[in-house]
Amino acid sequence: MLYEPNEIAISERYLGKVFRQIKGDVCLLGGWATYQIVDRNFERLNGRKYIGSRDIDIGFHIDRGWSEEQLRKSDFSVAISLIEEMGFRSVSFRFLKDFDLETGRELTPEESARLPLYRIFQLYVDPVVDYIHPKIKDIFGFVPIDEPLLSLVFADRICTVASFFGRSILLPKPQVLLAMKLCSVINRDKEHKRIKDIADIYTLLWFSDVNITKLKTYLLSIYPEEKLRETVRGFTEEEINRVSAAIGMNSDEITRVLAELR
Repeated sequence: MLYEPNEIAISERYLGKVFRQIKGDVCLLGGWATYQIVDRNFERLNGRKYIGSRDIDIGFHIDRGWSEEQLRKSDFSVAISLIEEMGFRSVSFRFLKDFDLETGRELTPEESARLPLYRIFQLYVDPVVDYIHPKIKDIFGFVPIDEPLLSLVFADRICTVASFFGRSILLPKPQVLLAMKLCSVINRDKEHKRIKDIADIYTLLWFSDVNITKLKTYLLSIYPEEKLRETVRGFTEEEINRVSAAIGMNSDEITRVLAELR
């Protein structure tokens, strides 16, 4: 099992809470974006839901030409304030809240200190931007994750406008999310995150609404072919077996689908 069921349940609960609070033109990213794209087809064919995510990743547009005042009034700035008001504390470029893994109850820092580590689930909200404004650290005190491929969502509108949590949210097209996953999987320093990335790459290829041949063509228009081949060749048999165990799909089937990218 890649994640504990309660970890996913807590994350999903707060996914809705966070997105109902924040305003403006925002984009759902990461594992929850993959879930929204593939879950309907995955469940129809397998009789069970796809796995969700532990983290909440939210994409924001930052214009390199904005003044300090425009940056302070941006959707990104407003969202950061709202996330902090919800009780998430800043840890470097991320926002964190502790939960009791058994009960799902929010924990204060004092309560967390009294519990053993195995009882604590740390939920992270990661704000991601398409461009690092030169004044962003001066204003916010940290430099957020930057994802240049987000410009394909905000500038080129290679996305869909989906209705989640009672509001409209941008969702990257499968090829854009695939490209993001292929970029992130290379540098993962935590094994479980790499396994989840590989699982998401497989499911985006096989369970999105886009035919795999077309999806590969779309992907190659935004992602270098040689880099793609090199990345997929780096997936080991052990990693494929761990993906198989995590999502309940045959490892030979996963290997066959991923081979389409080689």
